[in-house]
Amino acid sequence: MKINVKLAKFNALPWPERRTLLAAAALLPLFWLGLHCFGLRRLQTWLQLRPSPTNAGLSLAEIARIATLVNSAAGLAPIPATCLTRSLLLGWMLQRRGVTSQLRIGVRMNQGKLDAHAWVEYEGVPINDHPNVGQQFAAFDEILPPGAFESS
Repeated sequence: MKINVKLAKFNALPWPERRTLLAAAALLPLFWLGLHCFGLRRLQTWLQLRPSPTNAGLSLAEIARIATLVNSAAGLAPIPATCLTRSLLLGWMLQRRGVTSQLRIGVRMNQGKLDAHAWVEYEGVPINDHPNVGQQFAAFDEILPPGAFESS
């Protein structure tokens, strides 16, 4: 897509959505770096230190729109914005708005190889992925410790 088309689409967004898109594009590299430097569990613990407001009052459509903006920002980021990086950022952005969401990590076998995928759910509904992602991947109920897959 040409830069003029992207710029026109950006300019067509309402200011709050532009701000969200720009924030997500700026934060994705920091989340990627945090994930690679500290690991998932430590990064999640750090992200949850600040108490979040309650009663966000956002509709499912508004929450899904934030997810779409984060996914769009991934195309602008100078780093590989993986599903886990995007999902961590989305969960944090929602938390800052008082929305409780759940990070889901699942696995599946694909042509003899183990695939992993991450997404965010709000009230059991995937918001940054397709609706049946939970049927395609077996999701963990909680993040497993690093040695969980080592054989004894």
